[in-house]
Amino acid sequence: MKTSSLLYIFSALIMSISIACNEKQHKTKDILVVVAHPDDETGFGSVLAKFSRIGYNVHLVIAVDGRYSSQSENKNPDSLALANKNQAICSCEKLGISEPIFYDLISLDRKHGPKDGVRAAVESGVQIREKLKETILQIQPDLIITYGPDGEYGHPEHIILGSIVTELLLREKWVDKYPLYYFGWTKTLEQGNDGWVRYADDQYFNVIANYTDEDEQKAMESLNCYERMPKNEREEIIENEKNRENELYFREFAVAKGQKQDFFNNE
Repeated sequence: MKTSSLLYIFSALIMSISIACNEKQHKTKDILVVVAHPDDETGFGSVLAKFSRIGYNVHLVIAVDGRYSSQSENKNPDSLALANKNQAICSCEKLGISEPIFYDLISLDRKHGPKDGVRAAVESGVQIREKLKETILQIQPDLIITYGPDGEYGHPEHIILGSIVTELLLREKWVDKYPLYYFGWTKTLEQGNDGWVRYADDQYFNVIANYTDEDEQKAMESLNCYERMPKNEREEIIENEKNRENELYFREFAVAKGQKQDFFNNE
């Protein structure tokens, strides 16, 4: 009886270890996307739709509520913020990703709204960093996507947010633990255009993310959730998407380790 009980316990232990190992091997990947405003996710919506289609959990952080958007003239800021939220939720539903995580900050750029001033912008940055730290620890993402120093098209809040994400990973020693990728446009794609979109040389993009026509269609549907965006602007973005190859570009943030005694390796 005693031997039988020990064998049962041993078998149960082996089975538990086997199940735990199997779950770890097949853990669904978690992707954390950090953007400044509602609708920013549409810039790479096709890739987010792809992540969802293949079974990844995609979490979207939206930092600023957009109540003082340049498209919000003569509109009540509170009503606009609420509309932005609802449209972002609609966008995520179309993409098949998780409902957005809203940080509800008024602004990161001191030029917008009643919180005008450098101090207010700095305080917003501190809030973002602390909220983002909590979010990362909770989700434990397999990778993070945000803006590079170009801010996609130079938007100051894009640039500020991207730098805060990067700063947080550096200060917490998380660069290797949570790989960070910057979304951006290549020189080949943007050269010869009107210069509105900022780009980097092709050689600095080390990830090409392909997607299907189905993913692209979901991205177009998500874009149409943003009714506050002029229809002709949405149609132009959709037309450009149709004419482009089904691929988008990202570059990994990497830091060289070790120390040199000087800037140059002089003999």
